[in-house]
Parts: sequence; C-alpha cells; structure tokens
Amino acid sequence: MSARGGSLRILDQARIASLCSASWAEMSGDDRVRHCAACDKQVYNFAAMTGAEAEALIRKHEGRLCGRLYRRADGTVLTADCPVGRGIVRRKAAWLVACAAAVLVLAVQAFAYLVPAAQRTRLREFEPFAAIAQRLSPQTAPAPLILMGDMSWTPANSAPAPAPANSAPASGNP
Repeated sequence: MSARGGSLRILDQARIASLCSASWAEMSGDDRVRHCAACDKQVYNFAAMTGAEAEALIRKHEGRLCGRLYRRADGTVLTADCPVGRGIVRRKAAWLVACAAAVLVLAVQAFAYLVPAAQRTRLREFEPFAAIAQRLSPQTAPAPLILMGDMSWTPANSAPAPAPANSAPASGNP
C-alpha cells in the first residue's frame, strides 16, 4: 500500500528500468504525452495525469511503456491530483500574483510622479474613496478657542451713550 492509500499502489511501485538521456523539451507533443524520436516511443508524463489515469495507463500497457515521473523522498510519485503538488502550485501562483500586484503598484506610482504636482488630484477627493477616507481618518473641526477675562459689549446699532448734561469739570466747588 502507498502512503496515500491503495489507489496509487501500482504507480508508487513503478520503477524506471532503463534511464533515458533524451530531452523532454525537445520531444514533440503536449504536457501529458510526447513522442521520442530517439527510441520512436510515446513518453507519458505521470505528473500531468491524475493517479487513476496513470494507474489505468500502466494496466493498459501491462507496465511496458516509457514514462516521466517525479518520485518524492517518501517514495510516492507526484501526480496532477496530488494535494502536496497542488499546494506547491497554489503557493507559486500566489507568489506570482503578489509580485505582479507589487509591480503594478510601483508602475502606477512611477507614472503618478510624471504628472506635475499642480495637476495631481488625490484619490480621496473622489467617491467612494472620499467616504472611506473620512471614516478611516475623520477631519475634525478645530477645537474651539476659549477666552476668559472682563467683557465689554457695544451693540452695533446703538449710538454711543450721550455724556451727562451737567457734567462740568470737577472742581472743588459744585
């Protein structure tokens, strides 16, 4: 039995009896099967097949076929439906997406600096970004100015109060 159960037992027990030095890249065909001009045989890539497809192919050819396989340290063979292989592919894809996003952000920033500063507009001036920016960092009104002291008030519409009529310079006599 294999580490992943009985479904890949035949594939995990498969061995390459005679190593081939032909280049996979130079063979004609697709990712699953290519034709080797050196030995005039079809070469099957088990990593591009599911475990069930690979097992069916080995049974069909009674184990007599040329194959290309990736064997892990635990002895299991990598197939297209392998969860470990899919995880590696997902991580590589996520890394590529992150790199592409970083390049895109840097390119946008670089092009933004080509626009003169007087003509630049801020993203926070456009909706819905303005509402989001307001929620993230609200623009608060300045704190009120507090003043203390003696007050005097003169109404704007009133004339100044007339001086008293009997007011004479103060002298010692009334």
